[in-house]
Amino acid sequence: MNIKQKLVLALTAFAVLTALAWTTLSDEPIQVFDFQVRLRTGTLVVLGLFAFRTLLHFYKVRIEEADAKRQNSPS
Repeated sequence: MNIKQKLVLALTAFAVLTALAWTTLSDEPIQVFDFQVRLRTGTLVVLGLFAFRTLLHFYKVRIEEADAKRQNSPS
């Protein structure tokens, strides 16, 4: 499985988890230290951060592969 297929699979999984979180979690506020945070919103933020981290890793791997090809190709 190549990196693009893995990215599509991961982003699809995040989308499914987001849909499930949106439909199943209540939007009641909870106390976190001195702040009132809505449970659904907090969960969606965390999922969004994981999706962003996944995209960063994808671009990092693409850049590393391009550098490796450039170094291995004869000039």
